[in-house]
Amino acid sequence: MFVSQINVESLGNSSYLVGSTEAGVCAVVDPVRDVDLYIEEAASRGLRIAYSLETHVHNDFISGSRELAARTGAMVCAPAAGGLIFEHRSLRPGDSIDVGEVRLDVIATPGHTPEHVSYLATDTGDSSVPKALFSGGALLVGGVARSDLLGKDVAPFLGRWFHRTITQELRPLSDDVVVYPTHGGGSFCLARPGASAANASTIGLERESNPFFRAASEADFLDLAASDLPPVPAYYKRMAGINVRGPRILGGLPALYPLSPREVWVRLQRDSIAVDARSSDEYAAAHIPRAYSIPFGGSAGTWVGWLVEEGRPIVLVSDEPGDREEMVRQLIRIGYDALDGYVEGGMDAWAETRLPVSRIGAVSPRDLYAQMEGGDGPVVIDVRFGYEWRSGHIPGTVNVELGDLPQASRSMAVGGRYATVCAAGPRSSTAASILEREGFKDISAMEGGTDSWEEAGLPIERDV
Repeated sequence: MFVSQINVESLGNSSYLVGSTEAGVCAVVDPVRDVDLYIEEAASRGLRIAYSLETHVHNDFISGSRELAARTGAMVCAPAAGGLIFEHRSLRPGDSIDVGEVRLDVIATPGHTPEHVSYLATDTGDSSVPKALFSGGALLVGGVARSDLLGKDVAPFLGRWFHRTITQELRPLSDDVVVYPTHGGGSFCLARPGASAANASTIGLERESNPFFRAASEADFLDLAASDLPPVPAYYKRMAGINVRGPRILGGLPALYPLSPREVWVRLQRDSIAVDARSSDEYAAAHIPRAYSIPFGGSAGTWVGWLVEEGRPIVLVSDEPGDREEMVRQLIRIGYDALDGYVEGGMDAWAETRLPVSRIGAVSPRDLYAQMEGGDGPVVIDVRFGYEWRSGHIPGTVNVELGDLPQASRSMAVGGRYATVCAAGPRSSTAASILEREGFKDISAMEGGTDSWEEAGLPIERDV
């Protein structure tokens, strides 16, 4: 039996190839939509992808199973209670799937979602003892996935199921069973922020260190599951419906086409949205008016999904072909398929065409501190998540989480003076672009974020 882990940084998730090199066959567990990741990995090992397995109906990304089936002929297998309405094999607890000498037994592990299953892998050519658990969101490294994504009303019921999953289904497994979760550090599906960055564990390690394994009672488990939950990205509410109906088949990674600045300008006057994936500094120096600043990085796609209206065509501003390709991957994973193209020649070409250019101010931590101490400073908006803000913030700042800023800004004085702050800089640039889109004029973004503020020895408040 072999297992190959494919990490998907933009989602904080992992997918897996599991199978038999002897039989030349494998299955993919919880694939994302850009399935060339799995096709190329299988080809490099000389394997045929026979199955695409789902642990649950995903709320955080669009499944690649239907795409994988179209590209490779793999059979889609998913929990029967998920109610998928495209061609697939419905699985129930007690079913099994043979992938060469590897047997994958389906076990019910509800809690993250009602229909959730996990796959217990046994190498029948070696022994009858299970070796690995593909746990989806039922068991993570140091935690579990959250139970509230279907609504706060059903969260307590799912939490009780989750407690049963841990105590009756997973706790009895052998200590040396390797745990391969789908959700990991960086995923908004985690019940508690700041989880381990590790991508795999064992039942024994989780028994010793996972607070959900160690909860003394169901009530303690439910309290733990409901505490300090991170916010839910806006696009999550659309994912499950798409996954049940079956996402549109792309047939490959979409190509981004170069668009002249004038073509882009015309599109922006209609209904397209510009997403500027350059650095915060580059955006501040010159950008297309009303463009969102979403600097390229592992979570860029998430912020597009949080802020950009569903269905709006997107034009990327990015000078790096590799960044553009990765942005396409991140966007199709969450259903943003309407990609107009990118600005050919970037902002240099835009400026040469004499089209309008906007700028925002940048302020150093020391200069901002001096302004605040002098009594003539701006209103400082810290756009980090609440749990980040509580762990340490600049005195006198207002905490408005970035995803809430578009709505919150409508009750702010448009003529006021504002500075935005985050942990390291990128989110404050995004916040400044949101305020610009809402009509604010006197905006600056603090360079380097609270990390740089602390490094400069400036005061920090902490909520105890």
